[in-house]
Amino acid sequence: MRRVIALMLLCGCASAGAPPGGAERHTPPEIVSISVDSGQTNVKDKAVEFRFDEVVSDRPATGGTGLDQIFLISPRVGSPEVSWHRSRVTVRPRKGFRPNTAYRITILPGLVDLRGNARKDMQTLLFSTGASFPQFSILGRVFDWAAQRPAAGAYMEAVSHPDTSIVYVTATDSVGQYDLGPLPAGTYLLRALIDQNSNRVLDRNEKWDTLTVPVISFTPTIELDAIERDTTPAFFEGVLPLDSLTLRLTFDKPLDPLIQLQPSLFRIQRADSSELVITRVQWQGAYDQARQAQIADSLAKADTTHKVAAAPPSAVPTPGGQRPAPPPPKPKSPPPDRGVVLTLAPASAMRPTLHYNVSAHGLRNLLGKSRDLSRGFTVAKPEPKDTTTKRPPTDSTRRVPPRPPR
Repeated sequence: MRRVIALMLLCGCASAGAPPGGAERHTPPEIVSISVDSGQTNVKDKAVEFRFDEVVSDRPATGGTGLDQIFLISPRVGSPEVSWHRSRVTVRPRKGFRPNTAYRITILPGLVDLRGNARKDMQTLLFSTGASFPQFSILGRVFDWAAQRPAAGAYMEAVSHPDTSIVYVTATDSVGQYDLGPLPAGTYLLRALIDQNSNRVLDRNEKWDTLTVPVISFTPTIELDAIERDTTPAFFEGVLPLDSLTLRLTFDKPLDPLIQLQPSLFRIQRADSSELVITRVQWQGAYDQARQAQIADSLAKADTTHKVAAAPPSAVPTPGGQRPAPPPPKPKSPPPDRGVVLTLAPASAMRPTLHYNVSAHGLRNLLGKSRDLSRGFTVAKPEPKDTTTKRPPTDSTRRVPPRPPR
């Protein structure tokens, strides 16, 4: 009898796991009902309950500590209170829903069932505890500026001014788009954060962007370009002479793309403090692109034996056929550069084995911070040509066979 009771207690205390038997499921959990209808007004519920068609895990697929990383409540008042009840999840603000307030609850991707099937789509619920909704919102897209691609899952905030305690939150979808609202007219500090650890806080080396947005009589569309932004000024990372008239300077962080590059921002001196004449300054990205175009053009001109084959007639696409996907959108601005290339006058050519000093001023980082920079360098001596390789001697023993008689 004791053995039977112990076995019953053991089965009752066991943790939830995948049900035995039956066909294994490969689809993520689906929402079958929500206690509040989307678009509903005068809501009096103390919490919102989501019911799923199967038992869900109390941990997100990203490996976080709890389901509060999956649910966003806007406007935000601290972290949401999320309660797990096997196939039911209830969500509420830390201090409850406020009267006469419009709320948006966002379910982020990452909710999984006990087999590990994760939801990949984002879903939102919109309701109001008052009789109506504010008529404004902020729309737009967030990009990873350096990578030149949309930032999926970026965390968004709109902080109201002057009452900074009101913060509206959301996240971008799979193509970087966001819809932040509904919110009343006013001025907002808009911020996008590529939140690598999902803690809703800007940490070191995380990419972000901010912009003050007035929302008065229309719904603005705002593009944000997230990138690492350091408060310390840029420093020299490398000084490389490309040839006797060209010097490449690289920095430890991106520079402000609005800098008007000109020779007066730089100075190159010999050991006796005499200066070299700088005739041109350009971003290293533009320099490299121009060089590659020159090389490709010279190769095309040199290859005179290659003939272009006639292109086959293009096939007429059949109705309903598969069409190529459009290219992903890119930010309006190219990525900020981390280097510049200086071009010298022919009379100021750098000589091998001699020591020089290069200095710069007014080179702002992305936050407008700058400082005077200086660094010495030596032009390397060119490698000698390999004269040991000689053509093989001719075979003097080989004779030409005589001609046959006529």
